[in-house]
Amino acid sequence: MTKKQLKEAYTNWNREITKLGERKREIFKELQEMCAEKGDGNRWCCIEKLVEELTKKGYVYTAMNLISEYYNICGQEEALLNLALATNNFEI
Repeated sequence: MTKKQLKEAYTNWNREITKLGERKREIFKELQEMCAEKGDGNRWCCIEKLVEELTKKGYVYTAMNLISEYYNICGQEEALLNLALATNNFEI
């Protein structure tokens, strides 16, 4: 892999990580808004508490779809970070 290819790969990796992080924040904010409007009126800082309160109010499917996407993103981020760590020691 040339330095140019490595730089391109890193740039793409960085974009993907950024997109994933932004989507996680969007999901968290969406759950907070839902909990404030349809849940118990609080904007909890714990994602599990947000889902718990929304589930109690009957928003099971909406909350579960969002939390599923959230944790899927967490897994993707972890995989990308592990890949970066694994390839960190390669020589060009």
